[in-house]
Amino acid sequence: MKLSSSFLRLSSMLVLLLAMLTHLAESAPNSRKKSPNVIQLISDGFGPASETFAREYLQSKKGQPWTELLPLDKHLVGNVRTRATNSLVTDSAASATAYSCGLKSVNAYIGVDSDKKPCGTVLEGAKAKGYLTGLVSTSRITHATPASYSAHIDDRDAEDEIASQQLGHYTLGRQVDLMWGGGLRHFRPNTTKEGIRTDGRDLVEEARKDGYQIILTRSDFDNLKNGSAVQFPSLGLFTKSHMSYEIDRKPEAEPSLTEMALASLNALRQSGKPYFIMIEGARIDHAAHNNDPLGHVHDILAYNEMVEAVIKWLDENAKQNPEEPDTIMISVADHECGGLTLGLQRPEDTEGYYGWYPDVLFNGTHSTEYLASDLLKYMAAVPAPTEDQVKEYVQTKIVKEGLGIWDANEDEIKRAIELTSLKDSGVALSVWLSSIINWRAHLGWSTTGHSGVSVDLYYYESKLNKKTKSQLKALDERRSQFSGSHENTWIGEWTSKFLGLDLESITKTLNNGSDYSWYDNWGDKLNNFTEGLEHYHGGLARVVPPKTASQQAAATKRDFEVGYSHAENYEIMRRMYEDREKREPSHQSMADRSHSHAKREL
Repeated sequence: MKLSSSFLRLSSMLVLLLAMLTHLAESAPNSRKKSPNVIQLISDGFGPASETFAREYLQSKKGQPWTELLPLDKHLVGNVRTRATNSLVTDSAASATAYSCGLKSVNAYIGVDSDKKPCGTVLEGAKAKGYLTGLVSTSRITHATPASYSAHIDDRDAEDEIASQQLGHYTLGRQVDLMWGGGLRHFRPNTTKEGIRTDGRDLVEEARKDGYQIILTRSDFDNLKNGSAVQFPSLGLFTKSHMSYEIDRKPEAEPSLTEMALASLNALRQSGKPYFIMIEGARIDHAAHNNDPLGHVHDILAYNEMVEAVIKWLDENAKQNPEEPDTIMISVADHECGGLTLGLQRPEDTEGYYGWYPDVLFNGTHSTEYLASDLLKYMAAVPAPTEDQVKEYVQTKIVKEGLGIWDANEDEIKRAIELTSLKDSGVALSVWLSSIINWRAHLGWSTTGHSGVSVDLYYYESKLNKKTKSQLKALDERRSQFSGSHENTWIGEWTSKFLGLDLESITKTLNNGSDYSWYDNWGDKLNNFTEGLEHYHGGLARVVPPKTASQQAAATKRDFEVGYSHAENYEIMRRMYEDREKREPSHQSMADRSHSHAKREL
């Protein structure tokens, strides 16, 4: 009887002990005792309309049902407000500084606050905690977004200095373990074919001597064996300036965004250390600056392809390794660019028109920036092409084969040729070629700059390595934190808190030991940054500012208008079609040619 009673008491104690151990294991914030990782994805210049634009383009081109989603659509959780301290419309520098430092700043400021004081970034904070760090971009690696994680200066255009800091030539020393993108020109002296540095420094050779693995060609990249042969620190500079738009990219010359993302993630993961990496799809923004729907849509699709590949990578790792540390993927744009409108009311539309035409874009083969550059090279050839040859080249190679437009008229061709005479590196020509497409597709753009709309926020974390209720609950809680509308500074704040970073000490070191704090100075005075904005003053001069002396001088030297946005070209194209109707009375009217008019009359 005593033995039976003792046995029962012992069994009860064992059950209780087992329950306690299970509870402790499940309630531990990270039972695997491994530091978490963050993969920060940034789609530069990618607004909500751009996601709809790409989705509807793909649905139409592939004949998909209207319920078909892009990879990003499946992980939408909230949105982000983007204003800077000095403007309701941010640039990439101020926005990326908000993401990297958790602080608002001034447009053009890189890793410094509105007082021009350097602020510790999440990349630097992660490095101080023993993390491996990485930056990958399809822009120059010295461009505003990657620079804001790895440099501190109040001028985003000081890319030579940014390059130097990125390699460790500043207070904190080397902070970035992997840097891949374009921008070789800022690492080489102007005495070389690729370089533009005026200080004589060859940062590539300096980096090589400092032990960097140098990657400059597609062959070099392939030798990395999808990341397994990466050696840290690793510097990859694949192009002189920005990498190519996806629609123009030659796979034998440049790796894709997806290839760079997966190779860098494989390299970081195999090290066994925790990591923070920022991966940017930069050229979405650049195409929007040109109001170019072809470059824009293909880079959006390339970004979505990369997102899908990263999610698959996360799931595969979690499935194969139950002890895989928590790895968070965040995707967000820094701002919208171009003010894209899906549906443009043209002059012949006497009432609001409901629709746009994705099929206009189906046969395009190059970005308008590429085509403008190609035409300028053709015009500069020796011996110079004849007038008839130029006309044929523009009509066939540039418009029909490049833009995929088969019905361009003589006036549109003539204007493209006229614009080659400008000394503006083909900017006006590029935008004009964009307008030829936009006009037909009924696509509108309000600006060649950025707009102030909020941008979408996406989140993903694999469930396949979450075996306990507490782990799944923690995942759901993290994801729920991203729902709703957030200020862009929240991204940096959340990342810092999640990784347990000490950005205050980093900021103190950067400020030579000073306890300076932007929040101490401005935290209770945030309304100053709204009240202090420039206000509308009224009057025609304010609405239509006078031309500068240089603009007036340039205008007198040419006998045609120059448009540097689709909005300007819209009016030029409208008059062009009206003049054509006057010259050719038998010619179909704009209303007869308009899809919108025909549709309304049915």
